[in-house]
Parts: sequence; C-alpha cells; structure tokens
Amino acid sequence: MKIRKSVAAAALAGAAVFSVAACSSSDDNASTSSAASAASSVAESTTASSEAESTAAAPAGLDAAAAQTTLRTAVNPDTSSDELDKVVDTTNPATKTALQAYAKGASAAGYGPEVYKVKSVAADGADKATATVAVTSPHAPNSPVDIQLSFVKVDDVWKLSGDAVTQLSGMMRGGH
Repeated sequence: MKIRKSVAAAALAGAAVFSVAACSSSDDNASTSSAASAASSVAESTTASSEAESTAAAPAGLDAAAAQTTLRTAVNPDTSSDELDKVVDTTNPATKTALQAYAKGASAAGYGPEVYKVKSVAADGADKATATVAVTSPHAPNSPVDIQLSFVKVDDVWKLSGDAVTQLSGMMRGGH
C-alpha cells in the first residue's frame, strides 16, 4: 500500500512539473536567447581553437597524409591484428579489441574508413600530436563534424593513441 502512495505522489509531482514547464512567459524567450548566444560563443571559440591548431606545425613524420593513412587503416574492419599493432598504440591489450569492435560496428552503420578525413595535424610535445579529423556522416553527408584525435610516437613510429580509440569507441556506445 505504501508503494502505491509513493508512486501516486511521484506521478502527481511529475504532472505538476510538466504543467509548470508548459506555461511559459516572455522571460523564457530571453533565457533561450541567452542560451543561443552562449552556444554561438562556444562554437566561435571552438572554431578559433581549431584554426589555431591547424596553423601549428605538424610534428616530423606525421603530416595530414600520414595521419590519414594511419587512421583509415586503424578504422578499417578488414585490417589484420598484426597491421593494427603497426598503426595503433596497443600497449593496453584492451585497446586493440575495442578498436576492432568499433571498426566493425561503425562500418556496419555506414561509417567506413572513407568518412574520416584528416584536415590538419599539430604537435603536442615531442611524442604527441593532435589531428583535426572531419567525419562525414552517411546521414548528413553535407555536414561533416570535426573531432580531435590524438596520436603518439612509440618506438619512433607515429600511431593512433589509446585515448583516441577510447574516444571513438565512446561515440559508438553513445549512439552518435
């Protein structure tokens, strides 16, 4: 009996919140306008940050073309395990498994290697770099989205970092 009363109270509270939210005033438009203005400022800041990164020097041995080859090899579901070892930092064994699962799932969803285009690479210290990558969704081919993926230099070879694999895998879990 106590459970029924709790459920009824929760439902009543939810209905009250819904009713209050449905009633709006002109003040709400001001806050919506402020939120839109803030979002615009963040977008401009991100664009400026991306432009600053694209003007930074790429590290020796990792220009956009080399990063492109590495990334497309890494996200190709047909890439062998031995080939992944050559292009991905697999010091954590879970990284390879996560990337293989991502590549298969992403490819099945229409995100094959060809949707990733490295626009620029910027050094981030001696053994790290950040690549700005345009990802073109098969659902919105005219609106690519830029993401930042990190690369690391392991034994004098530039590889996609484990953090980048985690980032990509997270996007797949998030349903993006």
